[in-house]
Parts: sequence; structure tokens; C-alpha cells
Amino acid sequence: MRLYIRNTKPTFRICLALLSILALMLPTESQGVPHDLAQAQLQVGIGKRNITPSAKVKNWVTGKPYLKIKDSIFVRSLVIKDSLGQTSVIISWDLVDANESATEEIRKRISELIDIPMKNILVNATHNHSAPWSPIYKEGFRGKENETWWTTRYIANINDDPHFAAWKQQLMSQTVDATKDALKSLQPATIWVGRIDASEYMNNRRPRTPKWGVEDANTPKGYNYKHEEWNPKVLMGGATFGPMDRAMSLISFRNNKGNNIATIFHLAVHAVAIYPYLDDVSGDWPSAAAAKLNQKIGGESIFLQGAAGDINPWRRGPEAVQEMSSGLADLGSTAYKYSAKLAIAPLQTFQRKTSLPASDRGKNRTGLSTIEAEVQVITLGPLAIVALPGEPLTSLADEIRKKSPFPQTLVLGYSNGNGVHYVCMPDEKPHGGYEVEEGTSGTELAGLELVEVANNMLQEAKAALEIKK
Repeated sequence: MRLYIRNTKPTFRICLALLSILALMLPTESQGVPHDLAQAQLQVGIGKRNITPSAKVKNWVTGKPYLKIKDSIFVRSLVIKDSLGQTSVIISWDLVDANESATEEIRKRISELIDIPMKNILVNATHNHSAPWSPIYKEGFRGKENETWWTTRYIANINDDPHFAAWKQQLMSQTVDATKDALKSLQPATIWVGRIDASEYMNNRRPRTPKWGVEDANTPKGYNYKHEEWNPKVLMGGATFGPMDRAMSLISFRNNKGNNIATIFHLAVHAVAIYPYLDDVSGDWPSAAAAKLNQKIGGESIFLQGAAGDINPWRRGPEAVQEMSSGLADLGSTAYKYSAKLAIAPLQTFQRKTSLPASDRGKNRTGLSTIEAEVQVITLGPLAIVALPGEPLTSLADEIRKKSPFPQTLVLGYSNGNGVHYVCMPDEKPHGGYEVEEGTSGTELAGLELVEVANNMLQEAKAALEIKK
């Protein structure tokens, strides 16, 4: 069939237009990434502000004012925006937790500031024990349990303390200002991922004690992290090791010149290296590691705490903070050097509320038979960040990662609320201990519920990404 175009300029132009449309519809790929995703763009900005309270604020560990400020604590705000205008904000507080009330309050303020849905805002705490718990701004999120039992042991209502009341407003204003700073610093970025073994700085504090067969445990009296012979690498009494995620993950955002803008570093270890050796305000090892990592690779670092419910630092005390922070900064710079560049895809944020079954202890604390908990998922190409409430244990995060369709999956604890506090898979209960007894308000089924909800959300996120392709 011949196509005659002589003296038919309009027809010729129409044909060219049709061919152009057809060309756009053809599946063009670049290194396995669909054309539209390969052309996607990303902007990133980060801000940091001081949130150190007055030393007159009462220490929740002792019920007395902090002795002094050893070092400052901070809020860090990371803003991520894609070429479609979707924006997410990730907040990190150098605090013990990010309770439901404080999360709701800061989400409202940031949502109004930049006109994004509240569900697009993630609030994570480093679980730093040398700082306050997050304040209560509005009651009713957890039934009759407003303050945690740890706080109310020594302080009837810390929100009535004038020094704490002043700080709770400072926390909000500084977090908003950090987010404003992040918005002002937005710039085009690429995204990279690196991972390295950091197990030398952590240990599972829940070793598996043998049920039978040991004639003499041969364990020194009072043997724990304060004992002069303490060595967490050695298990006593014929015990075996509990599970542990040995990875330190590094997500770096780099500018067009290849220089670092911001870094997420993620691992699962309690921030209790200084606690309980000093009754001072401190950012503990996460804040110290962030500062040293900045010196190594440039940009600003933000730590996101993982499922650290059963993981402690390998050693404790002020000297351990310095050794651990320096060691993690060295590991992080190595991971940065050998990071892989990731494909950029549209930013997605999902949020789901679920009801976790309360234990008898939980019912007594809250007056509720079920406790509402939030699961949040943020995805960016092959990267998925799963944010869980409370203090999840290692095996719970393992179950989520195992089934995740996203090859780069980070599981956070201490995010967007306290849930049932400590939460784990059912197989942890037979091992006993604080985490499955006094430390939790949920039954052994609470962990299963969080895993199921998270995995369903990840599958939905992957399906939504496929549709966008």
C-alpha cells in the first residue's frame, strides 16, 4: 500500500502527529526501568533544629530534674518530593518515643504548612533514653493510659510541670522550623543504597536459655552489663543466641555533582549506651554517630530506629558512645562509597489503622480490649520504608522483610505511636522476660496482626506502582 503525500501538507502533518503518539505509546525501557520512571525526578531537602529541654525538666528515670545537659538533642526533618508533586516528610526526634498524641499534633502543623495529607508524614523516635518521652497534647488516644507507666512511676503528670510545658511547645515549633528549613533546601537528587555489617556494636539481650540438660550453669553472680567480666559476645549457661539484624543500611541522596545532600542511616539497636550510667540529657550514640557521619561523607544525616525491642549496644557507658559512634561513622562512610544507585519512581505513601488485642495487663492500663495502632508504608522505586508503632522485636521485622516485594525494605519501630509497646511474634513468649511480660500491653497475637497488615500494604504498594508504570 502506497501513501501519497504530494500536495497534502495537512495530511502529512496529521500522519506525523499520529506516528509521534504511537512512538510515545511504545514500551521504551532504560536498564529495565520503564521510560516514564527512568525520567522521573526527585527533590530532597533536610533541616535540623535543637530540641534540648531545660535541665529543670524531670528525668523520667529518676523523677528528679536532669543533673545537666551533656550534649544537645535534635529534631531532623527530611522532605522528599517527586516530579508529580507528591511530598513526604520524615521526622526524627532524639526522644524515647513518638506517641500518638505528639504524632497527631506535629502532623497537623506540617500538613497545614505545606498542604499535604497527614498520612504523608512519618514520625520516628531514636528511642533515646537520655531524653524525655514525647509530650501529650490531647488525651484520649490510648483510653485511660495517657502517660506511660514508666513516667507515672515517679511523676504524677509530667505535663503539669511548667518546665516540661514550655519544652513541649518548643518541640513543636522547632520541628516545624526544621521542616521549613528542609523545604528551603530542596534540590534535585539521586538516591543510593549501601549496606554493611554492624553486628560488632550490638547484641540480642534475649538469649535462648536451654530448657534442660545443663548440670552447672557456671555463671558469675550478678553477671550482666555492669559486671566487671561482662562480655556480650559470650553466652553463659549453655544458652544460644537470639535473632539479630546485623545490617546498617545507608540511603543517601546526592546532588547533580555527586555530593551528598542527606543520608538516612538505619539499624536496630536501643539508644541506651549512656543510660543508666548518667542522669544527664544526651543524644546518646545515634546523635553522636550522625554528627560524625556528616564529617565523613558531607550533608546531614538522619537516624531511623529499627526493630530494636530485643537489641542493646554491645557495651554501655560514655566511652562506649564515642567508640560506637566513631565505628558506625566509619562503617557508614564505607557503605556510602560502595552504594548502588537506585531507579526513581513516583513517591507513594500508605497508612492503615488496625486494632491490636490487649492483654489483661493492657486492659488494666488502658481500659480498652483493643488498642489502635498505625502501620505506615512509604515507597520510592525499589525502596520501601515500613513504620511500626511501639517496640517491635527483631523476628517481627524479619517476617516483614521476608515477604516484601520491595528489594530494599527498611522496617522501623518507635513510629507514629506506642501501640502495645513491646510487640513480637508468638514464638518469643515461651522465652519469657520483660519484653513479653511487663513491657507489653498486647497479647501474643498483636505481632501477627502488624505483620499481616504491613505485608498486605506492601503488596498493595507494589501493585499500585505497577499500574503507574
